Amino acid sequence: MGAIAFFFYYFFDELYYIKDIQQAFKNVCLDKMLSDGYFDMSVYIYGRIRKEDMCARLSARKSIYAVLYKEAYPKKDNASSAWTGHFGEQTGTSNNRINTELTYEDSVAIVNWVYRTMKNAEERTQFTLELFEHIKELYGIRNRIKSAQGVFYNSAKVDLHFFSSISSVSRFVASISDKGDTLFFRGHADPNYTLRPSIMRSKKLQKNESKLYNDLLIECPDDFEKCHTHLEKLVKMQHYGLPTRLLDITRNLLVALYFACESHQDSFGEIILISAKPQEIKYPQSDTVSILASLPAFSYDKQQEFRHLAEDPRMGNDAFNKGVARLIHEVRLEKPAFQSEINKEDLLTSYIVYALKNNNRIVKQDGAFILCGLSDDIGALESFRYKDKRKKTVVLVDKKKKILEELKAYSINRASLFPEIECVAEYLKGLYS
Repeated sequence: MGAIAFFFYYFFDELYYIKDIQQAFKNVCLDKMLSDGYFDMSVYIYGRIRKEDMCARLSARKSIYAVLYKEAYPKKDNASSAWTGHFGEQTGTSNNRINTELTYEDSVAIVNWVYRTMKNAEERTQFTLELFEHIKELYGIRNRIKSAQGVFYNSAKVDLHFFSSISSVSRFVASISDKGDTLFFRGHADPNYTLRPSIMRSKKLQKNESKLYNDLLIECPDDFEKCHTHLEKLVKMQHYGLPTRLLDITRNLLVALYFACESHQDSFGEIILISAKPQEIKYPQSDTVSILASLPAFSYDKQQEFRHLAEDPRMGNDAFNKGVARLIHEVRLEKPAFQSEINKEDLLTSYIVYALKNNNRIVKQDGAFILCGLSDDIGALESFRYKDKRKKTVVLVDKKKKILEELKAYSINRASLFPEIECVAEYLKGLYS
């Protein structure tokens, strides 16, 4: 029995042996706690997710879990039978189902439903505290788990801060901005999101990265006519919403603050502080950038072959470069003068890349990217997080509507950050209707 299955078997009663529920808790909080050292359970503890809203979102996506929200929440004693009535028997004694992929949205819906089987915030808080005790026991976490406003965190890894205004966040950032490294920012409207690019949020997407990339080039050739490099193509794909190995970041704190507040009004927002040393920042014309940006041209199996070669400590540099000859050839199609040699470490590492200011959205958002390498570690990008005295600095914001109103005074709104005519028109319609 796997660690996850054992955990739920050990702790939960009959309801919590169910495999989809195991997977949902893993997706929403367990992975996040183990990799990042914190997660926000306030929306579940205080029942902030409206049943009607969740039902509408699930129904719009035709999720099978919408049925959980089309009737009254069950009590804890009969929740298991209610679940079985909808989905049949699912036990947690085997691993063949636990690895089935649930979307993050479905996982949130399931976890919220479980919390709603409990009577009140006090019972849900106690449930969460016991949950953490067993996480600590199973995974050997020796440090104290603390909670603040429904956010639980490992006090040895995380230094947690809450803010409610632009001025308070700005003062805090100013106090750390003289530490030497370059600061970038990213806003998450839900602090339980992990720091990873969209293509890596789903195994199915990741395995089809090459198909996504090449199919879009085939279907829309005119849109990429002026793109001369793989990076330029990736940036354009990211612009139009295709999942890529790029992660958007910004040099403008207020832009990140907007994205932290624009949605999920029932949860905290998060400003991720990204601290980069000079060697971790690349320009678009960098050879290393060309190497990593060329990866989507290759199938998932080929990428994994490259990764295994790079991770093999017995593999000499000459043998490694022979093994990645196809990747070298792809880079040379873009850069004929490229020296036919790749450093193993570069293939596994992620880098911050300054963006060419060749479209209005990047200009308005003062955008940059993290271009991700082939590391298989789900927490690989955590190394970019700003740390003070070896503790990760986590910045959460509340009063999102108030902050959005404050941002308007700085001309930070959806129309200014998304200057395409359809986005501006939508913003203006909402403003005056």
